[in-house]
Amino acid sequence: MSNGWDESADAWIAALGEGGDWARQNVLDPALLERVAQRRYRRAVDVGCREGRMCRMLQARAIQTVGIDPTAALLERARALDQSGDYRTASAEAMPFADGEFDLVLSFLTLIDIPDFRQAYREMVRVLEPGGTLLIQSHQLHVDNG
Repeated sequence: MSNGWDESADAWIAALGEGGDWARQNVLDPALLERVAQRRYRRAVDVGCREGRMCRMLQARAIQTVGIDPTAALLERARALDQSGDYRTASAEAMPFADGEFDLVLSFLTLIDIPDFRQAYREMVRVLEPGGTLLIQSHQLHVDNG
């Protein structure tokens, strides 16, 4: 079953380029990176890394980062932009990592695209070491019942 990313990956890559859109560059990224700067992280996983933009930002801050995504075209782009990066095909619901392997788990605007977000959340907590940080940046959902 496709979640639409296989069909839309090329358009995503063309639209966001290497740096992301205005909102990411000027609002979302600074807020997230400010949180990251509050602690000294060693090892992170970016759940739903797409084209690897956030992985590259974390690596620039000396954080060893693994990016996972189920979409081949996005991982191909991530690897092209960051040939020394660690990008793996994996789903958020079944991550191929040991318990407590990371001190930072990041889900940056990806929960909306994960079919079983509850299982993904359990996996994020599982791979997070005790005392580690789970950072989730998500879209706000507004439902108008009127």
